[in-house]
Amino acid sequence: MKIKFIILILLTLSIISCNESNQQKNPKEIEPDNFKKGLTIEFNFKTSKSDQFKIMMNNIKVDEFQKKNIQIIENVINSAGDDNIVADFDPNNLSKQIVIHMGGKTEKEVVINGILISYGDKQFHLTSPEEFNSNLVFNKFIVRDSTTNKLTTKRIDGRLNPTIRIKNSLINQLQRE
Repeated sequence: MKIKFIILILLTLSIISCNESNQQKNPKEIEPDNFKKGLTIEFNFKTSKSDQFKIMMNNIKVDEFQKKNIQIIENVINSAGDDNIVADFDPNNLSKQIVIHMGGKTEKEVVINGILISYGDKQFHLTSPEEFNSNLVFNKFIVRDSTTNKLTTKRIDGRLNPTIRIKNSLINQLQRE
């Protein structure tokens, strides 16, 4: 009699447990209307040398006393094909200091095929030298061919720090409702 009673209790508990777990929503099933996509940057390029590339967002305000930096780091290799780095930032992480760093180990040639920048439902796909001129800032460690998307990195006083910064005007357009 005791064994039947214990089996009955265990069976009841397992049925109740199964019902509760089925009622919980699957975390992957997020309603798209309630989910605001964060900032995504897709950097498509080809490089002549292997190095470590980064997409960085700096000075993200945490509160009145703190700021944080986020770096997406990828080791890239030289190859005949294109390479692609995708950086996804949470909706709560947004600043006006977004930088693409093209490695600091060796001088190299980099051909940019495109940079896709999206935030929420807005997208900008930069592919031409004219779009690069109006939306990006290239620092002094980069020599640009004015008619193509070919960049050459160079050392200055023994340092190599080639970076591309996204202009504030483009970031402002992304943030407009």
